[in-house]
Amino acid sequence: MSSQEPSESELVDGPPQLITPGVQRVLQREVVTGFLANLVIYPMLVIYYLTTFYYISTKVVPYTFIDEQFHVGQTLKYVGGHWTHWDPKITTPPGLYVLGWLNYKITSTFTSWTALTAFRLVNLIGGIVVLPVCVLRPLFLFNAIGFWPVALMCFPLLSTFYYLYYTDVWSTIFILQSFTFVLTQPFGAKASIWLSAICATISCTFRQTNIIWTGFIMLIAVERRAMIQKQFNTNSFNNYLKLFIHSVDEFGGTVLPYMLNFVLFFIYLAWNRSITLGDKSNHSVGIHLVQLFYCFAFITFFSLPLWFSRNFLRLYRTRFFLKPLRTILEVIVIMLVIRFFTVVHPFLLADNRHYTFYLFKRLIGNQRKLIKYVFMAPVYHFATFVYMEVLRPSEMKFDPVTPLPIKDPIDLPIQLSHISWTALIICTFLTIVPSPLFEPRYYILPFYFWRIFVTCSAEPILGELVPSKEGEEPVTIASTQRLAFEFVWFMGINIITLYIFVARPFTWASESFLQRIIW
Repeated sequence: MSSQEPSESELVDGPPQLITPGVQRVLQREVVTGFLANLVIYPMLVIYYLTTFYYISTKVVPYTFIDEQFHVGQTLKYVGGHWTHWDPKITTPPGLYVLGWLNYKITSTFTSWTALTAFRLVNLIGGIVVLPVCVLRPLFLFNAIGFWPVALMCFPLLSTFYYLYYTDVWSTIFILQSFTFVLTQPFGAKASIWLSAICATISCTFRQTNIIWTGFIMLIAVERRAMIQKQFNTNSFNNYLKLFIHSVDEFGGTVLPYMLNFVLFFIYLAWNRSITLGDKSNHSVGIHLVQLFYCFAFITFFSLPLWFSRNFLRLYRTRFFLKPLRTILEVIVIMLVIRFFTVVHPFLLADNRHYTFYLFKRLIGNQRKLIKYVFMAPVYHFATFVYMEVLRPSEMKFDPVTPLPIKDPIDLPIQLSHISWTALIICTFLTIVPSPLFEPRYYILPFYFWRIFVTCSAEPILGELVPSKEGEEPVTIASTQRLAFEFVWFMGINIITLYIFVARPFTWASESFLQRIIW
């Protein structure tokens, strides 16, 4: 065989790409492996969730659980035709209750399911069908080496609520669908933008704070056109000006659909005189600055398969020794944030049915200063480092002179620029910091918007990456192992928390049914 002819493996997997001297990737093989893995795993996941849903709903909690009593009660009012009734204890808009009413009306015509089961099925269908197939699959087709839909549909903070009647699942689905329309443009640029804005509007009827993520999605929509048409370069300040000019130039086609959402939201604020519906006294806005570090810590924990390696830990150690004074000052600032900007909500200490109760009591809010400050501050510092550094390789780079060799935004990689990266952090801040409650559910969207832009590392999880010597066959690396580990990691956490939920019940004197622990 001639040295110029491709080998048999190259004919099957495509030519390898040299990453650095002595290291290569076979991207086509990774993509094919990812597709096959998702095709095989997805049906098994559907069976798993259907089986566990049936068991949970019929054997474990065939009664309303925690906040379900408010959501179910309100939906039953709608089922009974009382559309003007509103439970003052409910703090979110009625989007979920309309879906619950619709599903109940459909299923009651051919089944004898209880109302509670029909309502919970809304989230199960959303989590195991709509999210992976309609929302994540199109993004996966654009970035098959970035994430696996079967993994992200199992994200523990979200998949917990596939079994219950809460607002989080469909709030996440609609705002991420809005995001997907912008990136993939399945119906053309103009129609996709309007559909994106409509989905964002609907998502706000499930969770008011999604108006913040609507702003982020609008910025992404404008930016991906501006960086091509206005030719972004390495001058960061100029890029901001170009973005603003483009938003004015393309106001009617790109900005206006989202601006209508903001107008509707301000009308809502004027009418309600608060962002919170119902129980305003227990959900007042404040400055809970340490919440940002809680969020980063949760993201660090759940994204462990993406960043864990000797080289990454060595990178953090190197940063410390290169900038020891700066690192120490950063840790001191975090300690001050812990001291002066920690909000302890009464619900947090009164409700032992959430993991946050135990995390705060035994670790985060521990009365021992050695744990609360000396231990937790470096943990938060490392978590912040992980959040930034895992995303950094996925930042879009621009040439000082040469424009991007791309003519259509749909051909752009799913990456953040320095502008949208800043916007992501700001939106995360605005979403979680004003909330006085320490609620992991609030970190679902910050995680998803962060994770979708992360291109998974191909570095080995264990061991060292040693490039081959000159003249030898390059070492082949792949992200497949990490993506598979992410799925196993999420499912492992889900199985453990499900076991605790089922096998570790306890009683409350004020409740007639057994109580259990969820996120």
